[in-house]
Amino acid sequence: YIGANSKLSSIESTRISFGRYGSYLFSVLNILQLLGWTAVMILNGAVALDGVTKDVFNYQNETLWCILIGALICLWIIIGIKNLSTVNIFAVGALFIFTVILGITVFSGTANNKVVQETISFGAAVELSVIMPLSWLPLISDYTRNVRNEKAGTLSSALGYFVGSTFMYIIGLGAAIYAGTSDISVILMSTGLGLMALYIVIFSTVTTTFLDAYSAGVSFANIKEKADEKKAALIVCIIGVIMAIFIPTNQYENFLYLIGSVFAPLFAVLITDYFILKEQTIDACVIKMKNMGIWAF
Repeated sequence: YIGANSKLSSIESTRISFGRYGSYLFSVLNILQLLGWTAVMILNGAVALDGVTKDVFNYQNETLWCILIGALICLWIIIGIKNLSTVNIFAVGALFIFTVILGITVFSGTANNKVVQETISFGAAVELSVIMPLSWLPLISDYTRNVRNEKAGTLSSALGYFVGSTFMYIIGLGAAIYAGTSDISVILMSTGLGLMALYIVIFSTVTTTFLDAYSAGVSFANIKEKADEKKAALIVCIIGVIMAIFIPTNQYENFLYLIGSVFAPLFAVLITDYFILKEQTIDACVIKMKNMGIWAF
């Protein structure tokens, strides 16, 4: 809502509470985490795609899939956020239909008798459920700032995220029970979806990771105001592909969780300022030390 109302990107809006230089710090941290998540998502997509192509075509090439996914993300970036609506109608629409088919296949089938070994405590599940939407706070206003109607755009964004996430949690749990594993490539192949499974892996990865790369470009533009967001996003995507191919990104995930933790107190301060203290405009202050101290401690 802050982005929709003020027309500011997520990180740019932090200038309200932390000043211009404070927002620069958060821009750097956001770029680092989004670069990491771009690499992790590309690699995870490539690994899943490798498992599917092995079953369908008896062919594996994880490096090639990293490059393919990266190329499609770059295409999404080049098309641009304002021109993606038509493309997304087909890409995300088909993805939704195929996911519904996956859900029907899972819940109308017979569950695997094998006991799922991967376990998670109730507390950890709740924590992950909180972290997922929290992870979008540094990104979401990059997109809601473009809505025509502030309240309708905010409500649509929140409901869309809630319904989509709930839908995925239900299918994910059902699929893990159905296949006896949480390995997505094994799950997809056990359902016999074939080429449909390829589409699900590729476009679920591309449409999500595009947001990571694009928002990294937006955060860079907050530091260098005349910077081209598209070019910065393309560079982030290319670096992400290189990292996915050459760096063991599973070791990078702990760092990503750590750096991501800075955004909970950051937006707690911003939300308090904006909605409770009614400080809703950017002033000339280069850095607000009191709020920086509250965030740090």
